[in-house]
Amino acid sequence: MDDNISHLPDDLLLRILSLNTTKEVMATSLLSRRWRSLWTLVPGLKYEDNDHNGDYKLFTQFVYKSFLSNKAPVLEHLHLSVGPYCPFVVSRHLRQLHIDIRPSKIWPVTLPRSLYTSETLQRLTLINCVFLDVLVHVRLPSLKTLSLKFVTYADNTSLQRLLTGCPNLEILSVEQCFGLWVNLALSHHVRELHIHIRSSKKRSVTLLANGLHMSHNKTRGTYVLNLPSLKYLKCSGMTSSNLLQIENMPELVTAHVIFRGATHKFLKALTSVRRLKLWITLPEGIFNYRGREITTGWKQPSSVPECLLHSLEAFEWFGYKGRHEDREMATYVLKNATCLKTATFSPKSKHLGKKYRMPEELASVATASASCQLLFD
Repeated sequence: MDDNISHLPDDLLLRILSLNTTKEVMATSLLSRRWRSLWTLVPGLKYEDNDHNGDYKLFTQFVYKSFLSNKAPVLEHLHLSVGPYCPFVVSRHLRQLHIDIRPSKIWPVTLPRSLYTSETLQRLTLINCVFLDVLVHVRLPSLKTLSLKFVTYADNTSLQRLLTGCPNLEILSVEQCFGLWVNLALSHHVRELHIHIRSSKKRSVTLLANGLHMSHNKTRGTYVLNLPSLKYLKCSGMTSSNLLQIENMPELVTAHVIFRGATHKFLKALTSVRRLKLWITLPEGIFNYRGREITTGWKQPSSVPECLLHSLEAFEWFGYKGRHEDREMATYVLKNATCLKTATFSPKSKHLGKKYRMPEELASVATASASCQLLFD
């Protein structure tokens, strides 16, 4: 049988090998003489300690041996998905670093000081039991993407000190359980901001954005965002849009918002966006003083919004239930969106007959745009 893959150029083979774990890559050295040294030039290393059945001493030896054997002129990425005992090596012009520490009763792993002064690191991802204790001067001039998920912070200034040393940061993603107070001092270069907070009634989080400092806790405060260069915003996990105040985002193009309840003031601050995705729900079990569930309904605005009259081209409604207030709002959009090209509805109903009636009801509406297509998923 012909070995077609061995005839591929080295650059392509190295890219293919870099998609696999380092243990799998090293195994290819047994294939033939050509493969014997090829694995040492792979521009990325990926370690997962489940290959060693929890033997961290053996795993540590394997990491050191394979790392020192790697001869790639530039190590583009290092991916670590490991337990609590693991060496971290940051050198060799590393560009991407992904560290995922599985939860453990052992104290979280502290990052090496050399990580905070990498001249080449462009993308950093820290997940789970990583202990962020910034005791040194941070200098990460090349870092553009930072993702932090359930990271443990030494104090309420650790993250702030880290971000201060990232002058060219463009994308920041934070997913955090309420624990220590977290300060975010964001550079004006930031283009994308992702915030996901798993809420708790007894904890609090503080955001510091370009000098505007306000805190949120159980009873008071707001997240204030003043990022004039921001292009993309994603917020989820907050109990109300009252907790988020947008001060200055004239360049915002895309917003993805998941809230339990939303205010007109908050939505009005998103007027610059070209793509808006809203997932808004009301808290369950809202009752009036007589114990009856409140019907929220939909209130027609006093004047037609400019975006409906002059710019809206695509409208999508997921989970359309076909209630009276739903039909009123859908009809209002269809009758006033003069530039609308597509209107997509995804009906949601346990009653099969009602689900099939929804498209018929909407299809009977006279649309303002002659070229509008009604689509149903």
